[in-house]
Amino acid sequence: MRYKYTGDKMKKSILIGISIITVAWILLAAVALGFGETEISQIDIKGEIQYAQSNVSFRIIEPMYIPAGYNFESVEGKKFRGAAKDLDLASFSYKNGDEQLTIKETIVIKTIQNTELSTLPEDTREIVDINGIEGRYSEENGIKLLGWKIGNLSLSISSWKNKGQNQTSSSLGKEDMINIAKSVREKTPEEAIAEAQTKVSFSILQPTYIPEGYRMNTAQTTGTRFRGTSVELEQSSIFYIKGDEFFAKNEILNLRESLTIKEDTTFPESTSNIKWKYIDINGVQGHFLEEPDGVKSLNWEIGNLSLAISSQSYNESDFKGTSLSMEEMVKMARSIK
Repeated sequence: MRYKYTGDKMKKSILIGISIITVAWILLAAVALGFGETEISQIDIKGEIQYAQSNVSFRIIEPMYIPAGYNFESVEGKKFRGAAKDLDLASFSYKNGDEQLTIKETIVIKTIQNTELSTLPEDTREIVDINGIEGRYSEENGIKLLGWKIGNLSLSISSWKNKGQNQTSSSLGKEDMINIAKSVREKTPEEAIAEAQTKVSFSILQPTYIPEGYRMNTAQTTGTRFRGTSVELEQSSIFYIKGDEFFAKNEILNLRESLTIKEDTTFPESTSNIKWKYIDINGVQGHFLEEPDGVKSLNWEIGNLSLAISSQSYNESDFKGTSLSMEEMVKMARSIK
């Protein structure tokens, strides 16, 4: 576990002072602290997406709309290396009784040279509009299928009903499938913040300054409530990334804001020799830490809110530091009011 600030309001920093916060880690923290009414289902889905994301090179886009009655089952990320093509594939699965709904996102990483292209038959599937992009819809052998592309990313939705060993048509209509497809897109920053805001009671604060090259990762921006026997708190996480669509090249900035509603547990003071740097942030003492691996974190408070900014990049199975300076992180922190 990475170090956390142990100052006067340490109780508000249970999930804040950790320099590397992923959704999966939040889930582990929630379980470890014995939360009874935590929104574990939402955290679990985000955790599965995070794990699937580590297995593919593109950023997985989560659907924002799923028809009523369909429950999340799983999300997977896989790499396929074939004789003709190398593919990365992510797939979401949902169930409604005997009915199955699957959303797939695929990108071609490499096409093997000197591979002869076969002549494809004329595409006679129905043309539909998906956010201004041409999609193709068909129903064959009980399976409803909708396909389209976003840039180099190929997407498809399939729906069917399992009847014994056979597949029959599901109750999902064409318009429902089109609406799902339209929701598979990057959220705007405004949409991401508005959605996170519905999960917390405090007003989410945003920086007016973001270091050059970084943009909000709307797919990971979240708000969460934690309710346990001894701890009740709310937290928002705003992620900013620097890089292209390939996950492995991204540098990550994470802004976390936490409000403690109830705290009945007394935590002992840490005896670790943490070499904090003390920084003035708009008249409040902030605590900056750069760890041996280069990962940086900055912690401070605004009223009852505990805030933290962390900077790291992901390299295969571990996190490491970035070239972002302490001065840039402090400038970002001071722009949050």
